[in-house]
Amino acid sequence: MGLFSCLLLSCLPVTANAQTIQDWDEMGYIGHRLKEASPEWLEWPLPSAQIASVSHTSTAGRSVNLSFKDLGHGKTGIALPSQREGHLRFEKLQPDQQLSDGRWHLKGEAPKAHHLEGVLKASRPGTYSVEACFKITSSFEGAIRFEVGSSHTNLELNQDAVNGLSINQSLGIVRIERPGDHPWKLTAQSASVETEGIVLMHVILRTAPEGEPISQLADGSILLHARDVRIHGTKLQYEPLPHKNTVGYWVNESDQPSWFFQCLRPGRYAVEILQGCGKGHGGSLVHLSIDQTMLPFLVEETGHFQHFVPRIVGEVRLPRPDSYELRLIPIKKAGGAVMDVRQIRLIPLAEKP
Repeated sequence: MGLFSCLLLSCLPVTANAQTIQDWDEMGYIGHRLKEASPEWLEWPLPSAQIASVSHTSTAGRSVNLSFKDLGHGKTGIALPSQREGHLRFEKLQPDQQLSDGRWHLKGEAPKAHHLEGVLKASRPGTYSVEACFKITSSFEGAIRFEVGSSHTNLELNQDAVNGLSINQSLGIVRIERPGDHPWKLTAQSASVETEGIVLMHVILRTAPEGEPISQLADGSILLHARDVRIHGTKLQYEPLPHKNTVGYWVNESDQPSWFFQCLRPGRYAVEILQGCGKGHGGSLVHLSIDQTMLPFLVEETGHFQHFVPRIVGEVRLPRPDSYELRLIPIKKAGGAVMDVRQIRLIPLAEKP
């Protein structure tokens, strides 16, 4: 959303009809469908202090963060994009705790308006994208910097005042190298000694892919390797040691790995998983989800978690050249851990006559 749209919120009266109060779901979200005829402003019956972020996903699948403003009396105003048809998603602010899908909302302490700090108690190593939520009270030119442990990322910012709007802005990627306590801080730095003009609100860390973007290979196959996984959870992790090189430590039934990839050639694909499972731990029920297909399979015991055996668990059809997500969803964990997964391979199949 551009600055002009942001300024409208402070200049125009909010005329949108109030929405029916909805409960947060178990993941801390509220969804709302928008039509193209929706007004420029949406008045939502929740105080802004409860909101971590508001995002809009268009019918074409493009997602953007929206700015929002406290209207008082337990209501929040949201400036909608010009192409309004799609879905809104409100994210509940749950400070300084790791959520079940791996997210963190960091609020910490604020010794100054332009400085937040605290300690992140990491349950696993992993890669995270960073979003900062802040308000611009007067013109600000400088940088916002986030540091956690030995990793950091920052964003150059040149922003005019937007009269009390909360803005969520992506800062980049950080890496947490080990479980344990990691001091963190979010700071705004500018030519002004006092760094006036900005108020930092909170930080959102979201799990991010551990490796590189995945594209289809020349032979038509698609290789989803453990090193490129995205983790949704608190214990599951990519284990890079050469004898492992796997998605492992899968002790939480709620944790899920996923891979995002580009498919250039639509068609039928066999799904081959390279999995290991220790003696006495086999039999977990897992669903493999991709596009509109759900493939259930039972984990096979292989004698050791790092004894990897390839197996075909079914086939899927990718109907169009597009971006896809493949996700493994544990339904029932039979032993101490679900399994280890080194890779998943999508192998092109000939079309049936």
